[in-house]
Amino acid sequence: MAAMSLLLRAAVAWGARRAAGGAASGARFPCFAGAACLPGSVAPVRHSSSHGKRMFIIKATSFYDSRFLSLLRFYVFLTGIPVALFITYVNIFIGEAELAEIPEGYIPEYWEYYKHPISRWIARYLLDPPEKDYEKQMAVLDIESKKTQMRLMELEARRLMRHRGDGPWYHYETPDKNLIDNSMKSTPDN
Repeated sequence: MAAMSLLLRAAVAWGARRAAGGAASGARFPCFAGAACLPGSVAPVRHSSSHGKRMFIIKATSFYDSRFLSLLRFYVFLTGIPVALFITYVNIFIGEAELAEIPEGYIPEYWEYYKHPISRWIARYLLDPPEKDYEKQMAVLDIESKKTQMRLMELEARRLMRHRGDGPWYHYETPDKNLIDNSMKSTPDN
C-alpha cells in the first residue's frame, strides 16, 4: 500500500514536470528544463471516490479582468443609452437647419452657420468665437515675433562686444597690485 502511494506520487510529480516543461524544453530530461522543475505550476489533488486521478492546475485569476469588463460595460451603457436617446430625439424632432435668405439688416451670429443643432449648441456654449480665436493666434504670433527680435538684438550685441573688445568682463576695475599684502608670504613659518 505504501509502495503504491509512493509510486503514484512519483508518477504525478513526473507528469507535472512533463506537462509544465513541454516537449521542446525538456521532455526527455525534465531536470534540465529550467523552470519546468520548479514546483507550483501544477499540484496533485487527492483521489476522489471512483472519479480517477485529478490534477489541480494553478492559473492566474480572472476576477479582476471580468470585473473590469463588467464595470466598463455598465458605464458605457449608463452613458451611451441616454446619449443615443438624446441624439435620436434631436435628429427626429428638431432636425437640421435649412438654408434661408438673411433678412435685411440682420447680422447672423457665428454659431448660426452650423447645420446640426448639437453642433450649434457646442459652438455657442462650449467653444470660443472665431474672433477670439483669431485674437489669440495674433497674440501668439506677436509674442513669437518679439522673441525673434530679442534674439536678433542679443546676437548683434554679442557680435559687437566681440568686435570692439568690450563686454561685461571689463566693467569691473582690477585692484592695484600695490594694495596686495604679501608680508605673510615672506615668512611662511610664522
